[in-house]
Amino acid sequence: MEYFSAVLDQVLIFMMIMIVGFAVVKVGAIPESALPSISIIFAKIIIPAILFFNTVNGATREDMRDTLFLSGVVAIIYAVLISFMRLMPKILKLKGDRALLYSVMFTYGNVGFIGIPLLLALFGQRAMVAVTMFAIVDQLTFWTYGYLQTFPAGNRLKFTPKTLLKLFNPPIIAVIVSVILILVGVRVPEIINRAFFSVANAGLALPFIYIGGMLATIKDLQLFKRFEIYVGILLKMLVVPLAIFVAMTAAGIERDIAIATTILFGLPTIAMIPMLAGLHGSDEKYATATILVTTIASLFTLTFVTYVITVVL
Repeated sequence: MEYFSAVLDQVLIFMMIMIVGFAVVKVGAIPESALPSISIIFAKIIIPAILFFNTVNGATREDMRDTLFLSGVVAIIYAVLISFMRLMPKILKLKGDRALLYSVMFTYGNVGFIGIPLLLALFGQRAMVAVTMFAIVDQLTFWTYGYLQTFPAGNRLKFTPKTLLKLFNPPIIAVIVSVILILVGVRVPEIINRAFFSVANAGLALPFIYIGGMLATIKDLQLFKRFEIYVGILLKMLVVPLAIFVAMTAAGIERDIAIATTILFGLPTIAMIPMLAGLHGSDEKYATATILVTTIASLFTLTFVTYVITVVL
């Protein structure tokens, strides 16, 4: 029962923050024109600080060596999931920006703002080793492949030597630097650690304030009735995580690691996508509607998945 309480508490907290964002934009306390600035601050300052702080403090060199297999498992799962979700827009007959966004929205979950707090509540600090090994693969693929999917279909970046420089963005730099520091055994000075911790904590609510604010600007309510969103929820937030748990336990992987990985793959859509879509001129309102629907759905899907993998299986 404690697992269910932790899941519900975390999702409800972020839903309440989204309501605050909706209200402040609706009443004009934050103008709609300020929302792009929030996304820039978050993408270029807050996210790198969060990634750096959680990675350098989440594992030692020995931890990374002992759990290196988990990054390999996660990489294999992502390879399969990316391939499958690239096919889904064609099956669902989606075109243009929405096809690109759909393929990434139902690949990556909200690890930083729901996954990490949730696993800490379930397993305590020992969860951070598994989260770190997961996040290395998750963030490296999201800020390369996922990042490209948030550009408009007619103005999409391609993988070229010139493009690779653009993909060398602050979040990628944060992950690479933190992993190097762990591998060479360098301890980050406490004052720097505290500074990154402060910056990371300062921005925890920003993506949900942004999403709530964007919801206040949406006039087309038909976005919330899009059939493909609910197909994505069924597949990514129910079928995929349960299949992952069954496969990992059948392979003899430690139960707690299998539970943690299953929960991370069953999370609602990552909150960064509407921000990146807005920055690049893609369909941010479609992405925002998807975030809201998947976050609400996670109240039910996460509790159901958690119940099945901890009580039934």
